[in-house]
Amino acid sequence: MNKRWLGIAAVAAVLLLPVLISTGSGDSSKSVEVAEVSAREVKASILASGNLVFRQQSQLSPEVIGKVRAVLVEEGDRVDEGQVVLQLDQQVFEAEVAQYEAAVRQQQINIERQRLNVANSKRQWQRIEELHKRKLVDDNQSDTARHTYELAEVELRASRESLRQAEAALRQARERLAKTEIRSPITGTVMAVDIKVGETAVSSATGIAGSSLMTVADPDSLMTEVNVDEADIARISVGQPVAVFAAAFPDTPLQGEVESIPLSPRTAALGGQVSLARNYAVKVRLKDPSALALRPGMTCRAEIYTANADNVLAVPVQSVFSTNQANADKKGDSDEPIEEEHFVFVEKDGKAERRVVKVGLSDDSYQEVTEGLSARERVVIGPYKVLRHLKDGEALQAKLVSSDEQSEESEVEQEAES
Repeated sequence: MNKRWLGIAAVAAVLLLPVLISTGSGDSSKSVEVAEVSAREVKASILASGNLVFRQQSQLSPEVIGKVRAVLVEEGDRVDEGQVVLQLDQQVFEAEVAQYEAAVRQQQINIERQRLNVANSKRQWQRIEELHKRKLVDDNQSDTARHTYELAEVELRASRESLRQAEAALRQARERLAKTEIRSPITGTVMAVDIKVGETAVSSATGIAGSSLMTVADPDSLMTEVNVDEADIARISVGQPVAVFAAAFPDTPLQGEVESIPLSPRTAALGGQVSLARNYAVKVRLKDPSALALRPGMTCRAEIYTANADNVLAVPVQSVFSTNQANADKKGDSDEPIEEEHFVFVEKDGKAERRVVKVGLSDDSYQEVTEGLSARERVVIGPYKVLRHLKDGEALQAKLVSSDEQSEESEVEQEAES
């Protein structure tokens, strides 16, 4: 029985010997993923965040103080430019108009009286002047008649000026009466009604905000306003294409283009102090804002495409390394300039070949390579924990993946390392 087990053990030892030898000798090759160099489109872009806003939006507020008599529209109603949407109580303003109309009529009566007085004074002066020429009245009587006539003309001019003042006051009173009817300044939709019948609407004054009556906006004018950092603003220009992703629809991009770039930055106040960060509020016009159920105020992110290279050789971004940091670590106290060098590892004949390359544009996924690689060559793209320690000439066990396929493990590890 013991001999039988000894025989089985001997056979097993013979069978396991190659495995033990292989394991003991060690396999120095590294398992990696590779992708072929291929021609594709590369879009350089800038990421920014912001909000959806209306280009055409009006906050209606009163220009006179008064109680709200009628609200003629509701939230969601469509209104036309110039349409009356709200009325204030008009009694006080109508009484004011009537008062100034009476003042105008009174001044018109005064002018008529002064005209008659001027005509009468003129006749009296002319009659006395004829008598003065015939020496029938003295100089004193002639001068008095002339002065009376001149004074009547002055009083007529004063009455005419008083009439102009009364007419101006009447115009202002009528304007105040007209302002009790609040009209929509634009064609659009009522977005909000902020006051009720019976409440008092207060006009704005210096340093004091007035009552908000309602908000009217054009839904078709929905656009995006994003904050671009000062380090990136020089790369932005009007007309550049933009992909906008609303927070409510993170996987559905809306196409747009840069509409305007401000000349001055925004400064943010944090804790009562002005932040040193400088952002520019870039406006983006959406080509079809009605494609999704968007609302003003929604947060969004935007990818602004600043440059484009079509049909160029490109590799996944995780395959490209830079010697800039390594050289900086070796520089020490030297003042010599450091030239940044980019390189990749090419899988060739089962080994890693370190290849210096020149790069062009890049996007989130791909890096354009202008020199150093040829189409269909295979570059190492992961895993990152292997790739970051890879050396020239090391043996590889390569697995070819599609150029569009990303190594999830590699991306997660790369983010963790960074």
